[in-house]
Amino acid sequence: MKAIAIFYQGRKEATSEVANRLIPLLQQQGHEVRVVDIRFEGEETPDPSLKGYDLAIVLGGDGTILHAARICAFAGIPIVGVNFGRVGFLTELEPGEIESQLPYYLNGDKSVWVDKRAMLQAIVHQDGESEEFLALNDIVIARGTWPRVVQMRIWIDDYYYDTAYADGVIVSTATGSTAYNLAVGGPLLHPQVQSTVISPIAAHLASNRSLILPPEADIKLQIFTGSQDGVFSADGQMNREIKNGARVTVRNSQYVTQFLRRRKPTHFYQIIKAKLKSEVDEPPHQ
Repeated sequence: MKAIAIFYQGRKEATSEVANRLIPLLQQQGHEVRVVDIRFEGEETPDPSLKGYDLAIVLGGDGTILHAARICAFAGIPIVGVNFGRVGFLTELEPGEIESQLPYYLNGDKSVWVDKRAMLQAIVHQDGESEEFLALNDIVIARGTWPRVVQMRIWIDDYYYDTAYADGVIVSTATGSTAYNLAVGGPLLHPQVQSTVISPIAAHLASNRSLILPPEADIKLQIFTGSQDGVFSADGQMNREIKNGARVTVRNSQYVTQFLRRRKPTHFYQIIKAKLKSEVDEPPHQ
């Protein structure tokens, strides 16, 4: 018997239906099942009661997986993602594959391997207080609503590296390199790479380029926004207003996200090819 958590997005009828179908199916097989509607979960509050669970089945797109990944990382639970989104960079199965494929992951088949992904820890310092965040994809520090560039001072391992004049800066994991980082022209990293990428957003100077850093790098950022507030975002889901002069420290987290896979590691290249091709082939909006 295994203890299984099913994460789903309750606002979506398709994922609710599949969750309701999976519960009795797994219980009939003798498994303990807990259902988690992420609408009612905190941003990333650790849930001690999930400790000891053997597996998380996450039903949704990459956004749902990002939310569930932060919760599962604290509890050390491996994830099998079922794709209810578009491309599904992070998911493993399609909805029609659940019944036939899930037993491989439940029974520990020898074809299953653990895909460990680096995560980021970020601490926001402002007004004499600090707040900590965990992210699988990226940390973004950017300007607010006014279309004016901000100054981003960057230190790496306490060495002053640069001041970027831009809309902001993205600090990305290899997993997040396919997200916002890719949209601003940053490099793609294979998901098994533990490195971190710093990419400016709409940099004013051509000399402001992306920089790939080793896993142990300690990054400090300070934003100067003038009279407007800036924005801090972790995984695009946890957002805060930050004041002029606020500081953000980013480093690799002690936590990792564990995905269970049967697909070969080279499947990543297939997904990238499909993603880039779909962007090229997509017709212009009318």
